[in-house]
Amino acid sequence: MKMIGRLILVIASSILVACTATTPTSATDSEETTENAAKPSVIANPAPEVSQAAQSTNQIASPDSISRLQSQVTALQEQLIKVTSDTAAILKMSQVLIANSQVQTASASNNSTKTHQPSATANTRESLNEVLKKLEAIAPSPEGSFGIVSSYTARKQWVLIRFDRHTGETWLADSNGWNTLTETTDLNISQYDIHLIRADQDTKGYVASRIDRRTGETWWLNKKQWVIYE
Repeated sequence: MKMIGRLILVIASSILVACTATTPTSATDSEETTENAAKPSVIANPAPEVSQAAQSTNQIASPDSISRLQSQVTALQEQLIKVTSDTAAILKMSQVLIANSQVQTASASNNSTKTHQPSATANTRESLNEVLKKLEAIAPSPEGSFGIVSSYTARKQWVLIRFDRHTGETWLADSNGWNTLTETTDLNISQYDIHLIRADQDTKGYVASRIDRRTGETWWLNKKQWVIYE
């Protein structure tokens, strides 16, 4: 009987210990569950922040857009420079036309009044020609102020003639440089052109001619001198 009483006592103690151990755990779990239920549910959602950052990044201009904008600005600057250059060219050309008109007016006035002062008239004309020459020198030209013509002779000699389109002055090239070709008449400011071709029957091996494109006056090259062609 004593053994049975002890066994019952041990079983009762075991049950009591088990109940004591189980009850606090359940209470703790219950409290945690209650606290979790009381707290609002917070779910991390970084996606909107990432999206906003991406949108902020997209608002910055791309390198291609900046490059296109720079190209447009450069093109606008080039057009402005061209317009400024064209305006200056038109102004210079108008000055040339005014000087040319003054020369023609002075010439007509001298012919009508038949002045008895030829030296003064000549000085005035020379002064106007000098002014016109300077204006022609700075005036723009599609072909430039100077030109050059060349040819080979039968003796394999390379002939080069450089000329001023406005004054009619010419130079012949040789081993020492440019030598001025002489004139038999005075030249006025105008528009000149030179033609040079090979001529095996000529002693020089070539022939050259010059023309005043405004008046039609022409010259041919005799050795190293321009002779007017009548």
